[in-house]
Amino acid sequence: MQVEKVSSTVFTPLADGTGVLLHLETLWYYNLNRTGAAIWQLIEEKKVVALEDLIDITCEQFEVEHRVAQQTLKSFLEKLVEFKMVQVT
Repeated sequence: MQVEKVSSTVFTPLADGTGVLLHLETLWYYNLNRTGAAIWQLIEEKKVVALEDLIDITCEQFEVEHRVAQQTLKSFLEKLVEFKMVQVT
């Protein structure tokens, strides 16, 4: 599974490490906690990233079990797809 940022989505990082996503066409926004902001920055940096790579990086960076990271990331990505902020192929 590949994750790709939709070009009409912009990210604004906030001073506390969180951030906000805004889809410029729908005007939907999504608040991100620190973990979500870090994951979004990985997606944005890599342009297209495999879900397994996101899971591995999340496990390393946040010291979380693979199963937990997988479940959490799938749920997070489902929301981003729903808000048309990423494409998953």
